[in-house]
Amino acid sequence: MDDVLLMYRACGAECREDWLRLLADENGMPLAEVQRAADRFGPAGEFGALVDFCECQGGRLQ
Repeated sequence: MDDVLLMYRACGAECREDWLRLLADENGMPLAEVQRAADRFGPAGEFGALVDFCECQGGRLQ
């Protein structure tokens, strides 16, 4: 099993799309905005920078 898939599951998601949807829902953001940010941050940022971005509700990070 892929390590990234294990990380998604550890966060309560079954796959990347579930993970992005969960982040969008939890932070009151449009899914499309979260998807664009995820593409920008890349796979290495999906559990760090992307989460920070969403927690700031898409605001600029310092």
